Amino acid sequence: MRKLLSIIAVALLAVACSKTPKGIIPPEEMAQLMADIHTAEAVIELNRGEYRSDSLKQAFKQSVYARHGVDAATVDSSYMWYGRNINSYLEVYDRTIEILEHRLIESGNRVAAEAALSIAGDSVDVWPYSRLVTLNDRMPSGTGVFSFARDENWQKGDIYVWRVKALNNSATSRWSIVTEYSDGSIDFLSQEFSGDGWKEITMYTDSMLDATRVYGQLCGEVPRGTSLRFDSVEMVRKRLDPAMYSRRYPIRRLPKLLPAVEVEVYGHEEEHAAENSVIAADSVAVIR
Repeated sequence: MRKLLSIIAVALLAVACSKTPKGIIPPEEMAQLMADIHTAEAVIELNRGEYRSDSLKQAFKQSVYARHGVDAATVDSSYMWYGRNINSYLEVYDRTIEILEHRLIESGNRVAAEAALSIAGDSVDVWPYSRLVTLNDRMPSGTGVFSFARDENWQKGDIYVWRVKALNNSATSRWSIVTEYSDGSIDFLSQEFSGDGWKEITMYTDSMLDATRVYGQLCGEVPRGTSLRFDSVEMVRKRLDPAMYSRRYPIRRLPKLLPAVEVEVYGHEEEHAAENSVIAADSVAVIR
């Protein structure tokens, strides 16, 4: 039985490899490469001071290609082929996630690290949905949405950075992010972007109000017969940063359209109340 299963596994692998034409990276190799690329991008993101120039970032990426024995042209051609064969791409992407999760589990500290980040009040990715959002012209609308309800880890003045890696974004896409507060007021921010690559939008919540919900949407124009993809979606929550608070100026404050609600205040919020008051007072001229 083991021998039969081994034969079947080899046969399935051969079939999977035969799906890709000559010059295109096979599925398993592509998944391993994508996992390494994601890891490299994370290293660059966490060490911006060491990778300030585009040439250093490109050299790092080229070292990943060299490790896999491929060049940029082959990688680009493979991305294009998988982009035209969405089912194959989804299989490779799922395998990529599996590889990355396995690496995290092997490190033995994934859960501990996330808990430590949350407790310490540092950055933590709170995105609970799929990391890949695909929009096509067969869908009723070219819109992706998200919504987060308040939990015990929320604090006044939290910052939410919504990041995606756009693929095949030939037209203009618009994304919006909204924060609702317990007094019934609403903060609203909307931006447009075009082209492929990393894009982000940042919501700086009010340091004097209790946020009750954060939600938003991503709308893309999808040309007929094509697909628009947003890969590696993440929502990074950061704690209040006095030096960054003045960046709230693009955010619009809507009237108190919602009824006021009471929210449970946790101990850690009381610790920051005085600090938040000072920050808000210093920033009021800039914000308004």
